[in-house]
Amino acid sequence: MEINALSTKLTYGLHVVSVHDAANARPAGFIIDAVCQLSMDEPPTVVFSVMNKNYSKGCIKAEGVFNLSILPESVDPFVIANFGFQTSKDTAKWDNVPYTLRAGLPALDQAISWAQFKVTDIREMGTHTAFFSVPTNAEYLNGDLTPLRYADYFTKLKEPAFAAFKAFQNRTPGKGQA
Repeated sequence: MEINALSTKLTYGLHVVSVHDAANARPAGFIIDAVCQLSMDEPPTVVFSVMNKNYSKGCIKAEGVFNLSILPESVDPFVIANFGFQTSKDTAKWDNVPYTLRAGLPALDQAISWAQFKVTDIREMGTHTAFFSVPTNAEYLNGDLTPLRYADYFTKLKEPAFAAFKAFQNRTPGKGQA
């Protein structure tokens, strides 16, 4: 197996991060798959690995707090397209999806649950930055749903997400990939 193929075989979920973007005076957000609970402490330590070229990474670094929405298998493919195929630098992504403000930041209404995290440590790791964080608030929204795994995105939702984004681009003049 190729080393790069390993990333689609590891079992982990897909989530949406929300963070305040002070430069644009609005919330920002993105899809994340690299989330891992590192301890069983009270509260537990969780690490999030974010690509350095991700615009919202700078917002997390500046704000020190963010929300995480856990996506269900039944997520609307547009949610993945909206948060994964364009940048918050140029797009008010949260204007495109149903959400509720929770602890001051958006959380997706169709999420299984959401949690707010406070950054406790930051490590630069070459192409990514690792944010060590602890949860400060959390709530089940649709707890009976099954979490979306990254591998399921590739086998079930990748093409529908691209189709949903293409339809969105066709409906919204001036919107494009970034």
